[in-house]
Amino acid sequence: MRIIVLTLLLALALGTAQAAPLQGSDGNATVTFFGSSRTPLDDENATQEILNVDVGLMGTENASYQLVDDDNNIYLPGLYKPLSSGKQLVLFLVPKDSLFKLINATTEVGKPIYINWWATPKGSNENLVLRYYGIVDWLINPDEQGIVIQVRVQNNGTKNLIVNPQNFTLLDQWGWPYSPTAGFDPVTIGPQAATDRVPLGFDGVSLISRPAALAYDYGASNQIIIMFERDYVPLSDVAVYGANATKSAASVEPAPTAPSTTDQTAQVQTAQTQAVQAAAQQNATTKIGSIKERVAASKARLAATKESLDKQTPDTNETASPSGNASNSSSSNASNSSSSISTGL
Repeated sequence: MRIIVLTLLLALALGTAQAAPLQGSDGNATVTFFGSSRTPLDDENATQEILNVDVGLMGTENASYQLVDDDNNIYLPGLYKPLSSGKQLVLFLVPKDSLFKLINATTEVGKPIYINWWATPKGSNENLVLRYYGIVDWLINPDEQGIVIQVRVQNNGTKNLIVNPQNFTLLDQWGWPYSPTAGFDPVTIGPQAATDRVPLGFDGVSLISRPAALAYDYGASNQIIIMFERDYVPLSDVAVYGANATKSAASVEPAPTAPSTTDQTAQVQTAQTQAVQAAAQQNATTKIGSIKERVAASKARLAATKESLDKQTPDTNETASPSGNASNSSSSNASNSSSSISTGL
């Protein structure tokens, strides 16, 4: 029973943490994606991680899914975890730090539904650009939860910028602030340079708190706040299909309804699927594992995180190297990442 409760808590928190749902329909059934988070594998040398997607189905009892990354690689689910009232968790085994642009859902009663994935939220002020890459680990215990997120900071100014975990604050749905308890070493970022993606850990979070926003220099006059419900929006059709592509009916806003895809788009996506499906089956050697094992591993990681915090001492600053370009817009963006294909159970 405790395992079931923890699984339901994870599903509940997932939807709120990831903002406005994405929804599509084939005219017979409706598929809604409420959010996603990542969970690391137990092997510290692993190059893959688990992507947990919270899905709701109406008008059908089940669906199959294909997730497309920025390089048009396609991933099949490794595990389905039915919940209740048409809800389910769908787990994919994906390369670490990968970014996605499209998810395809095919119901039992209709045609494939193509939905643009969420863009990477970002915010900026006169000094820096902050990008939020979402939750990369969720550590759930009976009394508390630990949340690990991933961010990237670019110096948008002309002077060195020192950044450390204490610049960040995680806010729950009531606006209650949580400060990081683990993360990266303080780093000095040169002008127009950027950090790599770096982790931030928050433990001691109430089980009824759900991540709602991330702030940089919270309370300062030039604070940056990324509101998940506001800033998690679908990728544009240009980002998904290219600048010369016509607007696809497969791409939907976080709205109640969405039209079905065009025949041309369906043919392109079907061809991509056929090209990689055989390889996906051949490379299916790593299994995601049971929900019970993942919860047990979650407890162990949370205990290890607390133990390491007791021994943690500050290190000297490091200098970040230039990495990519960013604009000052508060719109969302996404970048490419390489990947392999594998399925689970």
